[in-house]
Amino acid sequence: MASKLQVGIIGTGMIAVQAHIPGWKEQASEADIAGIADVLEDRAKSVADREGIARAYGDWRKMLKELQLDVVIVCTPNSYHAEQTIASLQAGAHVLCEKPAATSHKEAVAMFDAAAKAGKHLFIGQSGRFLHRARAAKEIVDAGRLGEMYFAETTGMRRRGIPKWGQFHMKQHSAGGPVLDLGVHAIDMLYWLMGNPKVLAVSSAAYTKIGNRDEKIFTSDQDSGAFEGVVNRRPYDHRDFTVEDMAAGFIRLAGGATIQFKTSWAANIPKPLGGSMILGTEGGMTLDPLTLATNVGSYQTNIEPQLPDEPHGWFTGQRREAAHFVNVIRGREELLVRRDEVLNVMKTLDALYRSSQEGREVRAD
Repeated sequence: MASKLQVGIIGTGMIAVQAHIPGWKEQASEADIAGIADVLEDRAKSVADREGIARAYGDWRKMLKELQLDVVIVCTPNSYHAEQTIASLQAGAHVLCEKPAATSHKEAVAMFDAAAKAGKHLFIGQSGRFLHRARAAKEIVDAGRLGEMYFAETTGMRRRGIPKWGQFHMKQHSAGGPVLDLGVHAIDMLYWLMGNPKVLAVSSAAYTKIGNRDEKIFTSDQDSGAFEGVVNRRPYDHRDFTVEDMAAGFIRLAGGATIQFKTSWAANIPKPLGGSMILGTEGGMTLDPLTLATNVGSYQTNIEPQLPDEPHGWFTGQRREAAHFVNVIRGREELLVRRDEVLNVMKTLDALYRSSQEGREVRAD
């Protein structure tokens, strides 16, 4: 391994440009971005020129072959995560793969098996865990302030927030809609806080009611999570919309705890809705804003930790992922997102879609 980690990035979409490239540039004393690849070679060259990256490729396989990379960042649509991650691991690189790990539990298992065989780290980018709010919530839970956690709910609903700059809305490329875009973050967060209880069963429904219509109304990139806008945009056509635009479900966990879940890119609600809540025997907790509801003596009390600002909003998480992964590779930290946690989430996502398709509760174990 070179004195500086040699990093390659596959995919030059919004998340790469707004989050991962800046994050790895902040690790300049430890890592260099040696190359970037995209199936749209002109876009890869444009991003490389703008960001001062030495090599740009239209074929990610060629990049893996020509560059001796220590780390590969996979920022492509979900359907390509498994192939690109496994090939990168086999080429001798550690991999940071954007969430969700893959399009199925089976694919995710194959990815982690490839990492174990190669003796490399596979890090699935559950960036929400790296925000101050999440870390403070974890400290509250780990201190026993909630007691036995028996129920949680999570909501992440946009009024009109379909990502229109990439292939999020196309099943062949992304496999799913807001469940895989937003829901994966929410489920991972709750499982992490609750101690990764095993998923047993799921009952859910997914809908495509709005996204495949041409409403001819104004929407912004910011509405759909691209907080700094989009540099490289592909044409959008509502007729290509082949995923769900809203989903809701109920999750049963080992030990008796349950989770109520709903998420959307498009729903007729007055304003975006978001947040999660966990109920415990000794206290309850909301995550946005982070509040502990408990009792002190004879009185009911709400405690709101004072949290530092996040300098880059939600994308602060991805930037901190880069520093964390460097430390993991150097042996200074343990990987925060573990195989068993990722596979539990993937098993849940599989069950959510299967339950919706079959119209009944399904076992996930």
